[in-house]
Amino acid sequence: MARRRPSTRSSFGFVWLGLLGLVVVSWMGWRSGWWPVDVAPAETTVDVENSSFEQARRAAVLESRVSLPEQFEPPVIAETQLTPIAADSTSSFPAAAPTEGWRPIGGPPVASVAARSNDPVGSPRIEPVAGRQPISAGPRSLSEIDAMIAEGDVVGAHRALSWSYFQQPGQRSRIGARIERTAQAVYFSPRPHVLPAHTIQPGDSLAEIAPRYKIGWQYLAELNQVSPSRIRAGQALKVLRGPFRVVVDLSEFSLLVRTDTEYVCRFRIGIGRDHSTPIGRFRVLRKVPDPQYTDPDGRVIASAAPENPLGKYWIDIGEGYGIHGTNQPDSIGRAESRGCMRMLAADIERLYGMLVTGCEVVIHR
Repeated sequence: MARRRPSTRSSFGFVWLGLLGLVVVSWMGWRSGWWPVDVAPAETTVDVENSSFEQARRAAVLESRVSLPEQFEPPVIAETQLTPIAADSTSSFPAAAPTEGWRPIGGPPVASVAARSNDPVGSPRIEPVAGRQPISAGPRSLSEIDAMIAEGDVVGAHRALSWSYFQQPGQRSRIGARIERTAQAVYFSPRPHVLPAHTIQPGDSLAEIAPRYKIGWQYLAELNQVSPSRIRAGQALKVLRGPFRVVVDLSEFSLLVRTDTEYVCRFRIGIGRDHSTPIGRFRVLRKVPDPQYTDPDGRVIASAAPENPLGKYWIDIGEGYGIHGTNQPDSIGRAESRGCMRMLAADIERLYGMLVTGCEVVIHR
């Protein structure tokens, strides 16, 4: 009797079933975490390779890691004040010319540099948008301002409202809602343009563009509602001319951000108890993200700790005084700090992004 030869087709079937079972077992093991296997995520692409931005970001992080004072807020010394600044006779928000001197806390006056002589190399010449004439100085009625807004001239309306805000402080309650709306459009929205748009060139980054206008790159990103890593060559950015100035009114627990002539925004703040917040004219000396805190007893509190009283941002104005966040939001509108100015988390984040080193800070009562 002849021997039957095994079927080749049956052998292949067993092999395929074995391979299929191995694949199924392997997949189940991977899904269940039996095998130490990981899959690298697919690379994401951006519109423009932004290595220059990454370098600038890393440089800024390294630059911010400076040794901080042992105690940010100095101990309270009752009735200790520095020379006050005289308030303007017609406004509780005194103006300061760009060429006026300034001084660090406790230091002698320092002559400031002329407004346009210290622009970074490559700074563009700033001109108004073609065809738009600046409004003449002087009062405008609310009906005239409303007509300007209705016609689309939000920039002109905001200039007129700002003139009234600073020159006619008694009108602030009447124009408050209007100036907040126009300021939002001019200083925190991608449109309308105030200056000719900045066209991004290949290799540009927000970290390189912003200093040409003396504004922070975080603010430039917020203004244009863009991600710094997603900009592209040929893209038009709305730009504004800085630097901004800060005016703190201790009697009103308020911090005003302004340009030389225009209102930008206003925040509620907390101040020092027993008149411990210094009065005078100062400058932003440095900006520190995620600062650690050392209390009067020498205990170091990490930057991310909930009990850190400085929040996520520290804006240094010298000798341990500064503007910072807080883990005590109920202290806003009160005199409870040891001399520094406290802000809510969202407010200090916005202010931190707007200011650059050298911005003027005026504190008065």
